[in-house]
Amino acid sequence: MLKKTLKSAVIGFLLGIVIGNVIAILTGSSDTGGVTFASQKLLDMSGGNGVVAMLLQSLFSGLYGAMCFAGMNLYDAERLPLAAATALHCALIVLPFVPVSLLLGWVSSITETLIIAGIQIVVFFIIWLILYAVYKSQVKKLNEMQNDYINQNKGKKE
Repeated sequence: MLKKTLKSAVIGFLLGIVIGNVIAILTGSSDTGGVTFASQKLLDMSGGNGVVAMLLQSLFSGLYGAMCFAGMNLYDAERLPLAAATALHCALIVLPFVPVSLLLGWVSSITETLIIAGIQIVVFFIIWLILYAVYKSQVKKLNEMQNDYINQNKGKKE
């Protein structure tokens, strides 16, 4: 399971970098009207050095992505109840978002951050409920197929 978790973390890290930089490009603009690759807040923190700002942005958005993706493996832990795995995975998505979003300048206030975190929680559980319904339906169909198979083969044994 550790190997699978590390693989998920690496994929999440890379996707986090891409998504973090896309967010910065879409939300950032300079005073000259051009596009920036890091928030003004991050540029200020790095002393105006764009390379350092982009490296910090890539590092923190990558770490955030790694946590989100590695958390998916909580569902594979057999000893962990589904509700606990769900709550932990949600926490791994929402709790790091608060400091990362403020640090990287994705949001400008704690109020915005909390609103977005709330939206993340709602969306997380909507997706979870949809997937739960899909998997429950699939299990029901598999059980019905198994029962049909058993019933068909009862007469053959006698």
